[in-house]
Amino acid sequence: MTVIKMPPVPPIRRVVTTHDARGKAVTMLDAPATNTRVSEHGTASTLIWCSDECPAEIWTQEDYGKRSIPRQPPANGSRFTVIDFAPGCPGMMHRTDTIDYVACLSGEIDMALDDSEVRMKAGDVMVQQGTNHSWINRGSETARLAFVLLDAKTRSGMMRPRPPRAPQPPEFIGPSPEPPIRRIVTAHDAIGKAIVSIDGPAINHRWSDRGNISTLLWSTDESPADIWTAEDYGERELPTQPPARGTRFCINDYPPGTPGRMHRTDTLDYALLLAGTVRMDMDDSSVTLNAGDIVIQQGTNHSWVNVGDETARLAFILIDAKRKLA
Repeated sequence: MTVIKMPPVPPIRRVVTTHDARGKAVTMLDAPATNTRVSEHGTASTLIWCSDECPAEIWTQEDYGKRSIPRQPPANGSRFTVIDFAPGCPGMMHRTDTIDYVACLSGEIDMALDDSEVRMKAGDVMVQQGTNHSWINRGSETARLAFVLLDAKTRSGMMRPRPPRAPQPPEFIGPSPEPPIRRIVTAHDAIGKAIVSIDGPAINHRWSDRGNISTLLWSTDESPADIWTAEDYGERELPTQPPARGTRFCINDYPPGTPGRMHRTDTLDYALLLAGTVRMDMDDSSVTLNAGDIVIQQGTNHSWVNVGDETARLAFILIDAKRKLA
């Protein structure tokens, strides 16, 4: 297959944070992502970042978005890409031994499974658990999707039963996020075929006294991740820091005027601004982000401030990372 390199249109803004010599949070990169491969089938795949161990490395100045890696991420690692599917782009049935966190950023696209299809629209999110699938753009505009692939377990028998859970009610209950967050989850049926196991609004919300709403979509608690269980990992109760060797996939809504709160976690964060405008404050500097911008955050101090007149919606994938050495 012929593969050429060319920048995607519109450009994908990539902001990367790191620590300076004093340990303060700074911007390491702020420029269009350029590590793009275009296939003869009409897809343009841009590598944003990757990791090759768990906990992830966040204390290096390497640009992991410059690497060249295959579709399957490294053992215990991750692969973060944005893929543009041109109109008429044909599908290709495939699967990887990964759990995939997917967000449709613009356009519409059909995903074919073994015996069914599901359509994603801008704002929809998906959790794919190592299932056969194919992406087909039958629309008239390019569909742009963000993918975070996490190394997962290979198949070792039948699906394990879903353990019983009794979620604890939140201390404070507020309004549900608007618009609702459509969450699609794929799994395998009893004979191993790819199916849609969940398709509906995400409902595991947490409200803060500052006004923002955090909705948990999925999580993992080991690496490689388990994709052979019937449990809904989006029903769990988690703090901001994901489990050891695990991940946390959530969407946060920040209404206009939401004040910031400086904080950090021992994580590698993949953040996508889905709607609105926010300012990311760091120790001594700030970056203003608009819909479509992407942030790679390497355990740095930061605060999210909504500086626009509409709700800002951000998707976050937090990956457990190494602690700072003394």
